[in-house]
Amino acid sequence: MAKTKKLKESITLLVVAIFTLLLLGTVTFSVLEQWSLVDSFYFVSMTATTVGYGDFTPTHTLSKVITVLYSLAIIPFILYAFTVIAKYEVERVNRQIHGIQRKQVEQEGEIESTERKIKKQKRLMKEQQEVLDKQNKQLKKQSRINKEQEEVLEGQQKKIKRQSKEIKEHDAELEVVEDIVEDEMAKKLTKTH
Repeated sequence: MAKTKKLKESITLLVVAIFTLLLLGTVTFSVLEQWSLVDSFYFVSMTATTVGYGDFTPTHTLSKVITVLYSLAIIPFILYAFTVIAKYEVERVNRQIHGIQRKQVEQEGEIESTERKIKKQKRLMKEQQEVLDKQNKQLKKQSRINKEQEEVLEGQQKKIKRQSKEIKEHDAELEVVEDIVEDEMAKKLTKTH
């Protein structure tokens, strides 16, 4: 951050110096060559940026000497200013890249953490599925046992009904036999009396 602040201050000083030199050159050439302020600013700007279209050229010897000295003074300022601005931009981009890389590392950590959680959940789901499968097998086995027991119970109920019917038939036969025996005994008793 201190470097960034220092670079910003350097850029500010360079911009002030460049504008001062542009203003000084504009006034100087306006006076020496009798150009308008706009034409003079145009000339010094083209000289400072090394474009030099050639549509304006100094005509006096003093103006030519000042143009050479002016070029030697302002062009290095311009180049140095571009260097400082480029350095500032490179540092700004590097900070952004560093921030992006830091976020990427954090996101990768979050992704790994999420993947571990997903694996754990899958493992738990598999274990739960195995428990459910085991319980389903036990339910099927118990259902089969219950069905077998129901069949046995139905068989026993039929047997009991059949035996109950046989008992009723035996009871009915016994009543007939008892009736016969009673009649016979009653006859024998009546004969003996």
